[in-house]
Amino acid sequence: MELQRALFSPPRFKTLGFLVQVEESDYPSIQEFTGLSISDISRAVGFLDEHDLVHVSKERNGRYPVTVVSASEAGRAEFRLLLKDLKKYGPGLE
Repeated sequence: MELQRALFSPPRFKTLGFLVQVEESDYPSIQEFTGLSISDISRAVGFLDEHDLVHVSKERNGRYPVTVVSASEAGRAEFRLLLKDLKKYGPGLE
């Protein structure tokens, strides 16, 4: 329940919500979809990674490093539970 409460933080919710819809993503794509700053995304991904809700890897795009993030199975399951609880306790959130 503590984890679910922590996931209601808008940056965490938006980031995980986006990641469960895609196979993987980089920070600029997350930023484009969520409207969050890179620093907010970084903090959200750090929290999600600490709780094993995402997988983070570093890749190279030419000479530049790129951080790639994907939702873990645990992250997908936790987000589904979160949405289920939102629907249960929040009428009209279908």
